[in-house]
Amino acid sequence: MKISGLLTISLASAALASVSGAALADPAAGKATFNDICSECHETADFEGEDAAELTATIKKIAAGQMKHKKALKLTDAQAADVAAFMAGGGK
Repeated sequence: MKISGLLTISLASAALASVSGAALADPAAGKATFNDICSECHETADFEGEDAAELTATIKKIAAGQMKHKKALKLTDAQAADVAAFMAGGGK
């Protein structure tokens, strides 16, 4: 029973950590980064309503060179989350 309880607590903690990272994203900072780096080729309206966590994961893959993209991105995890939050909100 102790192992099951510890496993439950561990899983809950991991889930909370992943949600809190998205919740702490700063769309205003994301707007500035998006305008500097992404707006040349992308429009925020194209991403409105998308899941911010999925967008963050995609942006991180692009920045890590794991996903093909027109140009290389150099972003921190926090910047990726900020841009994703801004994009998911449709630029609002």
